Amino acid sequence: MSRDLLFEIGTEELPAWYVTEGSRALGPLLEQRLAAAGLAPEGVTVYGTPRRLAALARGVPERSAERVEERRGPAASAAFDESGAPTRAAEAFARSAGVAVEALERRQTEKGEYVYARVVRGGQPAAEVLPALLAGVVADLPAPRKMRWGEVETPFVRPVAWLTARLGDEVLPVSAAGQAAVGSSRGHRFLAPGEVALSSPADYAEALRGAWVIADEDERREATLRAVREAAAAEGLEPVVDPALLAEVANLVEWPFPIVGAFDEAYLELPDEVLTTVMVKHQRFFPLRRPGGRLAARFVGVSNNRVPDEDVVRRGYQEVLAGRLYDARFFWRADRERSLSQHAWALSGIAFQRELGSMADKTARVAAAAQAVADAVGLGEEDRKALTAALPLFRADLATQMVYELPELEGDMARAYALAEGQPEAVADVLRDGVRPKGPDEPLPATEPGAVLAVADRLDKLVGFFALGKRPSGSADPFGLRRDAHAVVRVLAARGWRASVETLVEAAAGAYRDGPVSVDMGTIEAVGAFVWDRVAALLEEQGHPVPVVRAATLGSFTVLGAIRRARLLSHLMTRPEFADLMALHKRAANLAQRYEPADPEADPRDAVDPGLFASDEERPLYDALDEGAVGASELLAAAASAVPPHDPGREAEGAPFAADVEGPLARLLSLKAPLDAYLDNVLVMAEDERLRRNRLALLAAVVAPLRRLGALEHLA
Repeated sequence: MSRDLLFEIGTEELPAWYVTEGSRALGPLLEQRLAAAGLAPEGVTVYGTPRRLAALARGVPERSAERVEERRGPAASAAFDESGAPTRAAEAFARSAGVAVEALERRQTEKGEYVYARVVRGGQPAAEVLPALLAGVVADLPAPRKMRWGEVETPFVRPVAWLTARLGDEVLPVSAAGQAAVGSSRGHRFLAPGEVALSSPADYAEALRGAWVIADEDERREATLRAVREAAAAEGLEPVVDPALLAEVANLVEWPFPIVGAFDEAYLELPDEVLTTVMVKHQRFFPLRRPGGRLAARFVGVSNNRVPDEDVVRRGYQEVLAGRLYDARFFWRADRERSLSQHAWALSGIAFQRELGSMADKTARVAAAAQAVADAVGLGEEDRKALTAALPLFRADLATQMVYELPELEGDMARAYALAEGQPEAVADVLRDGVRPKGPDEPLPATEPGAVLAVADRLDKLVGFFALGKRPSGSADPFGLRRDAHAVVRVLAARGWRASVETLVEAAAGAYRDGPVSVDMGTIEAVGAFVWDRVAALLEEQGHPVPVVRAATLGSFTVLGAIRRARLLSHLMTRPEFADLMALHKRAANLAQRYEPADPEADPRDAVDPGLFASDEERPLYDALDEGAVGASELLAAAASAVPPHDPGREAEGAPFAADVEGPLARLLSLKAPLDAYLDNVLVMAEDERLRRNRLALLAAVVAPLRRLGALEHLA
C-alpha cells in the first residue's frame, strides 16, 4: 500500500532566481530524507512559482521499511551471574537497546561468549514519521541567504505564509517556520486569493491552474513565450527573446499577461544594443522588431495580473521606459561630441590595479601583446590592419557616460561610436569582440582579429596578477581570474589556432618586459598551467573521465587538440581491446624511458637495426610499426573531422563522437599481439649493450605513434 505525498511551502514573493534553485533543491532533499526514513517514493515532481515551492512524491509507502540491527553487548560472564540471572550490566544494555532483558541472546564468538540484542527499526506509520521529516526539510532547504521575521525561529528565503502537507486524503500535522500545515493550497494573489481545495495530491497542478497559477516552471516559461509571441504577432512584429530574460520573467509571474507598449520613435536613433539593454536588463521588457529588420518602437511587458484597464499598466510601463531612454539618448549625444581617440585619453584617469597601473597602461600592454599573439597565430594581412587600427581605441568606451551608466554595454558602445564617427566596420567589430565573451554563456568574438585581442587582453591580466602573487586560492577568486582563463579556453577552442597555450602566454608576458612588474619563467609556466586547469575542468564538466582528461591535456599543445583527444579517447576506452593495448603501452613506455637517443629529434625507428634481432618476437613487432603509425594518424584525423573548432562552453554533455574509427582502430590494434609477445618473451635489458639499445629503440618506436594520441600512461 502507498499514497501520494504533497508538500508545499507557500511564501511571500520569492526572488526569480530562487524559484528555480529552490525547486531544484527541494526535490532531491525530500527524496533523500524519505529514502533515509525507509519511505522511498516511486518518484518526485517539483513545482515552483513566485509564491510557492512544492513537491509531489508519488507512491510513498504506508509504513517505513523495517530493518534489523544486531548490537553486541557485554561478555556473557558479566551479563549473567552464576545462577544465570541478569546482572545490572545486562539490564543497562537491554535498556539502551530498547529490548527486554529476556530478549537478549548469548552467542559464542572468537573472543568468547557475548550478549547480543536484536533491534528492529522502522515499521512506523508514514503519517507518524513525516511531520518531523517535512519540518526538517523546511529548515534545511539550502539558500545562499535566508531571513528571519517576527519571532519565528526557522529562517527561510522569504517569510513563509502557509504550508500544505497531505498524505493521500490525510492532512499531516506539520509545524514549521511559524505555520501549521493545512490540506489546501492558495491561488493567484490577485485573481484567486482564497484557498484552493485539493481532491488529492495528484490533483495539485490542475487545481492551481483553475486558480490562475501555472505551477510547473517549464510550462509557465512556454506559456510566457507563447503569450509574448502572440502579442507581438498582433502588431505585425516579432519579439527579441533573451533566454535569461524569459526565465526571469516566467519566475516573476504565476500566470503571464502580456501588454504591448510603445515609445517615441525618436529614440530609434539609439543603437539597437542600447535600446535592447535598457528594455531587457533594466525593465524586463521584450523588445519588438520588424521581421528581419531593426527594432520597432514597441515592446511587450509581462504582468502578473489581468486588470480591467490595461492602459493604466501600459502608461506606467511607457513612462518608466521613456525616462530611461531619455537618459540614454543624452549620453549618446554627449559622448559623440568627442571622438573615441579623445575618450581613450581619459583612460589614464581610470584605475586598473594599483601595481599594474591605469587602464591606459593596460591597453598599451595589450596592444603589444596582441601584436605578438597575432604573430603566433599567423593573423592575415587584412585582419592585421583592422587589429592595428583598433588597438589605440580599445576600451575607450570605458570613459564614456553611456558605459559608465550601463557597463554591460562595454564593447558594444565602442563599436557603435566607431561606426558613428566613420571608422571601418572591420575596426568597429574588433573593438566589440575584444571584450568578448563577457560571461560564461555570452557570445564569443565573431572576428579573427577580435579573438586575438580578446585573448591578449585576458592573458595580460592573468600574467600581471600572477606576477603579483594574486592567483586564486581554493574557492576564492576575487579578481575573476578563473573566468578570464575560461574565456581564453573558449576562444582558443573556437578558433582552433595551432599556437600552443604556452606560446600565447609568453607572447602576452613579453609586454611586461619594461615593467610595471617582473615576470619570470615561473610566472609564465604558472599561467599556462592555470589555463590548462580550466581546460581540464571544462572537460570533466562535459563528462569525460579524469584519466582521459589527464591523458588529453598532458598530451596536447593546443586547447582544441586536447578537446579532440578527450572525445576520441573517451570513445576508444569503451572498447576492451583498446584498454588492453593501453596496459601494454604503459609497460612499454616505462621501459622506453631508458632509451637515450643520440638525436632527441630523430625518429627512434631509424635507430632500430633489424640485423640485431635475436628473438622471434622482435621482427613481428618491427613489421607492425607502419600499420600502427597509420592507425594513430587516421584516428587523429577522425577526431579532427568529428570535433571541428567550436565553443566548448556550449557543448552538450555526452555529445556523441560522430566518426567511424573501426578501420583506424584495427590498424592501431595490430600492434597489440606482437607487443604482448615481445614484452612477455624478450629480455629488453639484455647484458649486451647493442642488443639492449636496439630493443629499447624498438619500444620507443612503438610508443612514439601511440603517444600522439595523448599521455596514454594515464589510461592504464
